[in-house]
Amino acid sequence: MPLTIIPDTDKPLPDTFEPEEPKTFKKKVKVATATAKVLADAGAEIPVSSQEKVEAEELFNAFTNPNDEKSAVSGVNKSLSTPATVQHLYAMLSDYDHLVVQEAVQLRRFVTNKLIEDTGLADPRHRLKALELLGKISDVGLFTDKTIVLTKDSTSEELEAKIKSKLFKILGTEKTILDVDEEMGVITEDDLKDTD
Repeated sequence: MPLTIIPDTDKPLPDTFEPEEPKTFKKKVKVATATAKVLADAGAEIPVSSQEKVEAEELFNAFTNPNDEKSAVSGVNKSLSTPATVQHLYAMLSDYDHLVVQEAVQLRRFVTNKLIEDTGLADPRHRLKALELLGKISDVGLFTDKTIVLTKDSTSEELEAKIKSKLFKILGTEKTILDVDEEMGVITEDDLKDTD
């Protein structure tokens, strides 16, 4: 199945066209696994050998253990350029992410249940502290400070006028700023067709 690539035209061009290569081990792994995800979503089926599984496990251990990062750096470029290794690493990291989320939910439940138990303690100080901490749980939100931020959407013309007025104040001048489109003329699709 061919991979169809549709370019986005709403993204601005970069300031420089030098290659953006990840510098750190973790960034290299993230870029490689993001590429593997795109390939998997597109339907790519890459067979994984036992050697590639071992390489992926070594990369996984180095990625998830910050103390072991140095040992994997030497073979990173070779391993991360092997599609099957990266595909297996992506699968392992996806499972790992799910486990981390499940563990966080279990830990949250444990702490909540323990606080509920502590509300029945005889000492009123401990009871009040447990109730306060229960109230601070984000689902309850009794003792949290809430900040309301109001934003006013401005049109591009209003923003442009504000910027011009600030520039006039900074420069101390009232000179008229020329509009490039007005001076040079706006290029239309018909103008582009005439040049063909």
